[in-house]
Order: sequence, then structure tokens, then C-alpha cells
Amino acid sequence: MNALRPVGWRATWLVILLSLFLTACGGDSSSHSGGEPTPPDTGNGDNGGDGDGGGDDGGDDGGETGQSFTVAVIPDTQKYSRYSPERYIAQTQWIADNYQEYNIPFTLHLGDVVDLPREDSEWAAAMEAMQILDVNPETPYSILAGNHDVLNSGQWDADRDLAAEPFPRYFSAARQAGNFSTFQGADDTGFNSYHIFEAEGREYLVLALDWRVSDQSLEWARGVLDAHPDVPTILTTHQLLNIAGDGETAIFTEHGARLWDQLIRSHDQIFLTFNGHHHGEAMMVGKNDYGRDVVMVVVDYQSGFWGGNGMMQLVTFDLTNDELDFMSYSPWVAAIDEASRQPQDELSRWEFSVPMDFEQRFADLNQGEGIVAPGSIEGTQAYWILDSAHQLTATDNSVKFMDASGNGNTMTLVPYKDAEGNDPQGALSDFFQVTAEAPAFGYATGSARFMGRNEIGGYYLTTDGPSLTFEQSAAGQPGFLPQYTIEAVVRLPGGWTPENNQWSGILNHQPGISQVCNYHSISCSGSDASLGLNVSSLKEFQWVSTSQNGKGQDNWSWEVSNEYWYHIALVNDGERVQMYVDGSLVMRTGVDEQQGLLVEPGQPWSIGVNSWQGNPSNLFAGDIAEIRINNRALGRDEWLYNQR
Repeated sequence: MNALRPVGWRATWLVILLSLFLTACGGDSSSHSGGEPTPPDTGNGDNGGDGDGGGDDGGDDGGETGQSFTVAVIPDTQKYSRYSPERYIAQTQWIADNYQEYNIPFTLHLGDVVDLPREDSEWAAAMEAMQILDVNPETPYSILAGNHDVLNSGQWDADRDLAAEPFPRYFSAARQAGNFSTFQGADDTGFNSYHIFEAEGREYLVLALDWRVSDQSLEWARGVLDAHPDVPTILTTHQLLNIAGDGETAIFTEHGARLWDQLIRSHDQIFLTFNGHHHGEAMMVGKNDYGRDVVMVVVDYQSGFWGGNGMMQLVTFDLTNDELDFMSYSPWVAAIDEASRQPQDELSRWEFSVPMDFEQRFADLNQGEGIVAPGSIEGTQAYWILDSAHQLTATDNSVKFMDASGNGNTMTLVPYKDAEGNDPQGALSDFFQVTAEAPAFGYATGSARFMGRNEIGGYYLTTDGPSLTFEQSAAGQPGFLPQYTIEAVVRLPGGWTPENNQWSGILNHQPGISQVCNYHSISCSGSDASLGLNVSSLKEFQWVSTSQNGKGQDNWSWEVSNEYWYHIALVNDGERVQMYVDGSLVMRTGVDEQQGLLVEPGQPWSIGVNSWQGNPSNLFAGDIAEIRINNRALGRDEWLYNQR
């Protein structure tokens, strides 16, 4: 492909490279004035000091070591390998010259190394660029295959003829291992590998996955992650996110959804992902199964001027200010005198920051369900905060909320069929929304809005409650809670009417009273939910429960108001259950003995619907911010109502 290169490109490049070296090493650049990256403040007063792109050592400012470092990201280089190797070389040379000044401990290549995999000249051009990093053990990188790097892009990695594939020949595991101590291993195909690098006192794992990861390779990747459960991990692959038609919104690809569902969401140490392939740039912050953030970035400039004109990405880990700072930057353009740049010669773009409390994000990785909310106090069995911060990311557009107690009782939104047995018709937002409206007490920053709509169907949340097994009852069956406090924070809508909204459910355990009594060999019966916090036809809060000594009398509030946030507390001390609304004891409560609570483990718990004879019935209309189940009779000072 040499004929496609500009005439005299090597001689021209030597002149430009000299200019690039001088540009990179001199001056006080700023990303806000001139578009050049700002060297991170490492706090140790040493930006290299050896004269190799390190600049002034800065003296000793007495600062704290380890304030920031930067990871370099090289997206699709296919057009450079084919048409403009000098732009590819500009990227790797800039890293080689500046890795000390910018504290760059690692570089990520996102695949599509070449354009035509059968053209040896393109692989030679790519090798020439990457060898600039190969010669220095302090400039390690990971690299992976994109669809342009394999002979048949439709094949899974495990199905390829490895002897015929060029990528493993040029970027073999042995070659990577020989160059960098960060290299830890590769799978049997050679298309998937991992590195571990150290930066500012912490190890990071980089998992570089193929363009089409087979089940076999996914199992290998799980093994790598399971062997390093406490190491924060950056996952790279060629395709994970796409960009929607608006040019800004990141969306999962089919392959990306597979990686999320089968690998990323269940491995808490993965906090950052990068992929190329889809032209442009976009970012998504997902919530994994632990309720923690996963920052996912798609970046690819190959469709731009000269295949990207040398644009790469720099990601600074600002450990002082707890944020990830992103900036796309072109060393090629930086080497062009500013007066000589054309309009298409873009120096930098896409600068933004994502908050990340690194110590919190990397603490207790893969423990329980993940982040335990402040409201998850001693004895909390389940805790649902129905705001966007506790909504998990799902690739199938389903709505899920984590159990903020860390006990794994994830709530999932499911349809409630209409009178003819059909699923609700229309947009989900017509029936259910997650809003930013929250009460002035508790821990929620928003709430879930249920529209009711019994006649035309609707939606409610449900879980099988895997951890809600409790203790053994007198009959020797699990499902007995000797004491408890159950709290709910709710608001009824302005349009509430008995005709449309009576006997609707806030929280319920779906099996009927008769079923739970039979399960625990108790003499009692009834068709109501064995446990239910409901809204009556008179707009009262009603508590129905089944205890060790059978079905007791229900608890009732007064007629409550619309458009007002209420806190409901149901407190059982092992002898009686009493209802409090906004801290006030209601009149019709604690009438007879009710020893704890009985449930049937494995049967559904639901939010936003009642049940009758073991089936969902009567959708709730209104807002629900929090529901918490605790195995103690909490003191007033522990209630959500008193947390402000």
C-alpha cells in the first residue's frame, strides 16, 4: 500500500516528528487554552527529570504523592495503517515522549489495527507504530482484534483457523509477554489477553477481548476476573456500545448486550469499558448488579478527516477530586504550526468529567449485592429505594431496582394484564415512571410513580425474595420473623378516587393467607394477601399480616390526604404489631396478639400491587420512594421518617 502514501512521506515525517518532539516538551499548555492536555499534578514534584519529554522537574512542592495519572486510548487505526502511517506513528510517538510528563502507565488499543487483514504492508505499518512503545518496558499496552483484523468477521474467536490468522502472528502472546511485565496471559485462541499495571499505589487489570468473544472465551474471561476479584478492571473490546441516531446517546449493540449480561454486570471490579467500531463518541454510565457505576465509552474517529487525523483519547484518573477526566487529542495536529492548520485540523474535542469516588467504588468489590445504602442499618432484610441511583442497567430495557440492603432481593418491573388478559398497550411511561420527586426525609433522591390503570393494565415490581427466608417457625419451616419493622414512604396522587384506586397495594407477599397458614401448619384461612400494606376504599392505609398465632386483626390509619408524602411504620415487638403514620400511633392498631410474621420463602413479594387468592390484583396509583424490612422493633430515632 506504499503507493497510497504521500510522496516523500518518510522525509516529511522526520521534519514533523522533530517539530512534534519540541512541541510536546516545551511550554505551559492547557486544555482550556489551545486544546492541549495539561500534565497531571502527581504531587511528587517529579515529572520525569531525565530530559526525555519530562520537562522541568518542578522542584519539591511538598504535595502528597498520587494525585492523578492518565491512560491513553488509541481507537481504530485502520485508515492510518492503510493510507497514513505517519498519523499512527504520531500517536505512539507522543505517548513514548510524554508518558512521564503525563504519568501514562498504560495504553489501550481498541482494535481495527488494519483495514485489510490480508495486506502485509498494513500490518508492517501497524507494527512500526506500535514498536515505538515496544522498545520501552515502561510504555506497556494492550491490543485486540477488530472486525478488520480477522479473515472472517462473522466467526467467533474459537472457530477461526489460528494458523491462518494474521493478528496472532503480529501481536502474539509471546511477543507481548516478552515486551512488558504487565502482560499476564492470553486464552487458547490468542485473541483475548489481560494485563495488570500499577498506578499510584494501586493495581489495575486490563481485560482485552476479541471482536466476537465465544462462549469458551467468555468462560476464560470469567476465570481471569474470578482469580482477581479485588483488582479494579478496565475492559476493552472492539464493539460494545453503538451510538443512536442523535449522534450522542450510547446504546448497547447485540454483542455488547451479551458482554454486559454475561460478564460485566456480574463482576463488580469492572468499572470502565472502552470500545471503538462505531463512528463518533458517546458515553453511558451503567449500574451493575451491585448497584455500582460502570463508565462505558465508545470512541472511533475513522470516518473523520484522514481517518481521524491522529485523534486519540486521554483519560485522567483525578484521585484528588474523585473524577475521571476525558479528552480527545491529536498529537498529529499538535505538531502542525497553529497558523498552518486547516479548519479540519482539530486539536482536541469531547472534554468531559465523570464523578467517581475511587475509594468507595473499589471497596469491598464483589461483596454481597454491592453498595449498601446508609439506610441499611443493623437487621435490614430488604431495602428498596426506588430512585434512578438504585435502578440497575438492563440491556433488554427492563426496569430493575437493587436491594440496597445488599441481600440480593432485586425488584423487576413486570406487566399487569388488562381485563381481557392482554399486556398493557402503549408507552411504559404511560404506566410507570422514575421521577426526581422525593420526600424531605429518608434517603431517596427520587421515586417510582405508578399510574394504576387496572382496566387497561399496568406495571408493578416483584421479586422472589431469595434472602427473605428468615427463621424457622414452630412447624420447623423457614419464613418466620419473630420481630420486625416494615416502613414505606408513599404519596397518593391528586386524582385518587375509590372507583379507580381502592384496595390497591403498596407492598405485599403474594400468596394468600390460607396458603401461608397451611405451609406453617397454622389454623387460619383467607383470600387476602398473607402480608399486605394497602390503600382501602376509604383512602386509609391498611396492614394485613399473618403471624405465628394465626391471622390477626388488620391495622388501619385515618383517611389520608392526596399529594402528601407519608411515612408508614409497622412495628412488631414479638407480641403485637402497631402502625405509625408520620410518627403518630394510629387508633385501630395493636388490638390483639400477633407474634411476628409468617411468609412462604420463594413466593413473590411485590411493590405497587395487591393480591387476591394468590394472584396480583389492584394496581397502586401514586409515588413510592422507599420500603424497608428490618428484623427488629426499631426505635423512633432509627425510622426513615427521622433521617433528613
